[in-house]
Amino acid sequence: MAMIWKFLVLCICVIVCWGELRFTNLKCNEFHKEFATFEECRLKMVKRGLVALNLHVKLYQLPVNNISVNLALLKKANGYRPFLYNVTTDFCKFLQNPKRVPFVNIFYEMIRKNCNMNHTCPYDHDPIVRNLTLKEEMFKHLPLPNGEYLFRLKVGAYNDWKAEVNVYLLVNTKFGE
Repeated sequence: MAMIWKFLVLCICVIVCWGELRFTNLKCNEFHKEFATFEECRLKMVKRGLVALNLHVKLYQLPVNNISVNLALLKKANGYRPFLYNVTTDFCKFLQNPKRVPFVNIFYEMIRKNCNMNHTCPYDHDPIVRNLTLKEEMFKHLPLPNGEYLFRLKVGAYNDWKAEVNVYLLVNTKFGE
């Protein structure tokens, strides 16, 4: 009888604790190749069920001291449809006071430890993101219902869009139900 209870408790723990949160695709588009190109834009399988994002942007016109970002969250439902957020901000001013724009701050906190964009403008080096993996605690301030999502990041400099990064992810977690 004790063995049956242990088995039931184990099954309940697996059902409650199991979740899937992973990158499914990554697409990078350059609008002005004379300004910047993507030297690396790929997902790398680290181990079974764990995918890491790697991104390296080669900048040709340095330093950059006027950066705009547009971050949109879209959910898949007969195509990708806008879901809650579509925010455009001056990235240089954002870095001076990140709490001003909460949605961008949530996204920035997700990538901050894995990137070299942790200082204010001007930028005189290439932006690099290395081995970014998704963890449930990254979404504690942005609980998402289960489904497929697209984070669309458009980056501009000097009032002109220069590049776009589309990050597709799958959310199937215990808090998304």
